[in-house]
This record gives sequence, structure tokens and C-alpha cells, in this order.
Amino acid sequence: MSNVPVPPRRAPRKKLKMPLFGGMGGGASADSSANRDDFFGKNFGSILIAMTGIAFAAQIFLPNIWSEKVYNEADEITEMAWNGSIRKKYADAKNRSEIHYYLVIKEAKGQKKVVDLVEADPVFFDQVAVPQRVTKSANSLDVRVKRFSKPDTTLRIKFNPS
Repeated sequence: MSNVPVPPRRAPRKKLKMPLFGGMGGGASADSSANRDDFFGKNFGSILIAMTGIAFAAQIFLPNIWSEKVYNEADEITEMAWNGSIRKKYADAKNRSEIHYYLVIKEAKGQKKVVDLVEADPVFFDQVAVPQRVTKSANSLDVRVKRFSKPDTTLRIKFNPS
């Protein structure tokens, strides 16, 4: 029995650590001074508060920055000039008494105009389609619609009395 080789004893393994919380074992170890100098271990609470503040500020300010201008008043639509094509056409009926009719018009220069025809008569919205080109001069409610299968048509936007 004395001739059987005995392997040398290994050094103990390091304790497992979580990235932000440090050593999860319950006692002091030789690496406790290294954990105290760790950036996230020392300032975790203040970093968490700062990240929460940034997230709340982003929820408040980013939708206003990224949102597009929606033209929905009769005066704004009358003063607008259109020269482009209809890219999107959709309705939003959250409330039965108030249905929003949206047209997204892409101008020749690449600008997008979102027009909400909530105050207008829905007949105009029903007569235009997505691939059609529309031309409207400023201070006028007559819209010239260029169609592919039919001759060009002039439609008038009528606003409902409020």
C-alpha cells in the first residue's frame, strides 16, 4: 500500500461571483478588498438611480422629438400645398363619435405630410387611394387627383360645420 502514488493536493477553487453583486457566498474572503474596489459593487445604487432617471426622461421627451406634425385643423389644411403621392391611408376610430381619417402624403422632395381629416367630410377620403398622385395649391380646397385607369379628377375637401 505504501507504493501507491498519492496525487498532490489541489488549491481550493475560487468562489463564484455574480457580475453586479460580487461574491454571493456568506463570509469574508481573501478577495473582499477587490470587491470593494469594483465600480459596480461600490456605486451600484447610484448607477441604478441614474439609469432609472434616464429611462423616465426618455419616455417623456423622445415621443415628442420623433413624432411627425399632424395637420388636422381646417385652416392648416387650407393653407397647405400638396404635390406628391399618397403613401398611406388609414382611419382611427377610438371613439364612435369622432373618427380620424389619416392621409400620409410624400412630397416630391421626400418630405412627409400627415393630414388628419377629422373635421372634413369623409367623401374625399373614400375617393382617393394609395398609389394616386395629388396636387393641391395653397389657400384652396380643390385637390387634383391623377389616376392611372381614369382621367384626372378634381375633388373638393368639404369641412363639416363645428
